[in-house]
Amino acid sequence: MLKEYPASVAKWSVFEAVLEGPSDGNPFTEQRLTGIFTGKNESVVAEGFYDGDGIYRIRFMPSYEGRYTFVLKPSWDPSGYTGKFYAGPAEEGNHGPVRVSGTHHFAYEDAVPFHPVGTTAYVFDLQSDEQVEKTLACLEEARFNKIRFCVLPKHYIYNFHEPVSYPYEGTPMDSSVLTEANFMQYSTILNEPDPSNHFDFTRFNPAHFRRVEKVIEELGRRGIEADLIIMHPYDRWGFACMSPEQDDLYWNYVIARFSAYHNVWWALANEFDLMRRKSQADWERWGAMLVRKDPYHHLRSIHNCRIMYDHSRPWITHCSVQRVDLYKGAELTGELAQRYGKPVVMDEIAYEGNISDGWGNITAEEMVRRFWETAVRGGYPGHGETLDTGDGILWWSHGTELRGESWKRAGFLLDILSEVPGSGLVQADMEWDSVCGVPEDEWLLPVKSQYIFYYSFMRPSFRTFHIDENTEFAVDIIDTWNMTVTKAGVHHGTFRIDLPAKQYMAVRLRRPEEADYAVVEEPVQEEEPEELPVEEIVESAFTEPDIFEEETPEEAEEITEPETPDVTAEAVPEEETEEIEVLPQEEEADDVFEVTAEESDDDAPQLIEEPLPGEETAPPIRQVLRFRSQEEIREPEKKEEAAPQKEAAKDEVLEMIGELYDETLEEDELPEIVTASIPFVNEKPVQRTAPLDEPADTLDIPLKRFGRG
Repeated sequence: MLKEYPASVAKWSVFEAVLEGPSDGNPFTEQRLTGIFTGKNESVVAEGFYDGDGIYRIRFMPSYEGRYTFVLKPSWDPSGYTGKFYAGPAEEGNHGPVRVSGTHHFAYEDAVPFHPVGTTAYVFDLQSDEQVEKTLACLEEARFNKIRFCVLPKHYIYNFHEPVSYPYEGTPMDSSVLTEANFMQYSTILNEPDPSNHFDFTRFNPAHFRRVEKVIEELGRRGIEADLIIMHPYDRWGFACMSPEQDDLYWNYVIARFSAYHNVWWALANEFDLMRRKSQADWERWGAMLVRKDPYHHLRSIHNCRIMYDHSRPWITHCSVQRVDLYKGAELTGELAQRYGKPVVMDEIAYEGNISDGWGNITAEEMVRRFWETAVRGGYPGHGETLDTGDGILWWSHGTELRGESWKRAGFLLDILSEVPGSGLVQADMEWDSVCGVPEDEWLLPVKSQYIFYYSFMRPSFRTFHIDENTEFAVDIIDTWNMTVTKAGVHHGTFRIDLPAKQYMAVRLRRPEEADYAVVEEPVQEEEPEELPVEEIVESAFTEPDIFEEETPEEAEEITEPETPDVTAEAVPEEETEEIEVLPQEEEADDVFEVTAEESDDDAPQLIEEPLPGEETAPPIRQVLRFRSQEEIREPEKKEEAAPQKEAAKDEVLEMIGELYDETLEEDELPEIVTASIPFVNEKPVQRTAPLDEPADTLDIPLKRFGRG
């Protein structure tokens, strides 16, 4: 008998029809309920489920507004039931299910971009009602928009107590025997389930699943996606050891109960590779089952421990990744995105915490660094926390209370991502020593509307930027830890931005708005070095007087100079005129000049720049560098009378260089210099060129010098 159903629901909410039916035998395996829901724009087939006490339910999520009709076909009543209802506008804040947008990003059904910045609390849904409420409040405060949690209970360290409910009818083993020393003996990862467990894997406990779906509903009201982990290896009751038939029964029940909720994501497994009783054929079967039986096509993923699943499989919508070694994880985001051509969600990049395990004791600063490394590389980070304060309640498993510092920075990152034009960021090779993200939708444009450079644990005091010569960019200095954005003016061409020499900084270049032109860039305040009082500075025997120190002019007394004896020019020994050494030029000279360590002396060398003489056809301008000998360095000071001769020689050399330079400019033979601060256009390095006699302060320090290309 069709008991009840609503006359109207909102788009993307749950329509539910309730029927009364048989309760004898095993309704979970012996009865079936199917419905067909038809509207102007869609026709959907959905499965119902038994909810205990002779009650059957079938759920449907309308994706459009308008009038719908339905036909219900229960196995116990061949005549079936029909009805109609109206789907009105979506409720405020409900944008529909999340879909893949473009290649590497997400958006709601209504095309509003969705940037997942989530967290993990594996079995918070199976804690007390009070703990669940606290968890929901924390999620709102932290502004997490996705959370990973399990349908089945968890057995592991810090998880010895009983959950509030079990998914099947039956009784569990005595958990009072569990200790930190022996708990792995009861784990079904390596052992058979303890024989004192008595569960009927063909009879579900509806109260358990009602609890889970209530959490899904509450998350949906708060705009939070429920990333449901359907299977996992951390088990002591035998739920990870069921037969294929029992597994399939469980999967069908989960899909029927939860698929009509708009905010559901399907995670086939947490650490699938630790479930040694399940084969790849099993995972492929369940992936295909989701594609076939979930009429709303919610997102699907499978999570790894050590071995990564083949994310290229067509039923997988996005990569759900745990870091693959002790350190790397976030740094692989761009590589994984490129390899699989799908969004990358770093659901586990370790946990801010203080427990003994390496995966659970990184600092809050390191967690936030991994947030930003992931995001700027075009992926999405997952938060985790394992801070043990002595009560045995850790957010990672139980939720309840956030005690760390990294969660406070999640909302700030979400704000930055929401300001990216289009669907989201993709990694661009702009600089060799930093990470840069640009809008993926603008990938083919020569100049993007936004660039975010992230400097991680490095701490530059300034950076030089060059996108192109004409485009203006407003510059924002982002302190990712202190969550501040400081405007640094509007710039174009090549420009320098001063930074505070702190870790975890980022710089954003974006198209300016009218308010940006009113910003006066303030110099970055740097710490002044501590100076000793003047009276405490003692000039030692090794202290040279400052020959450049200005003296306060005093009124000079009139001094009568003594007569200077008449000294003839012949009486003064003529000093040897310094010759300019001209190095021979080889026919095929290399444009790269190096000075080896063997050619240098112990004392600090001084470099002399000497030009090559001209030829009939002028060669490219070059610099020949050699070390001055110690004899030259220590040679006594030349007398003033020789100065005119030296000046004349210098003028002659400069004139020769000028002639060579003019001729070379006409032939466009200048060598290229690849500098340490390389500007990019279209993600390709631009090799800046400059004449070699250009003042040194206008050139960056060369990394390598190349000849003509």
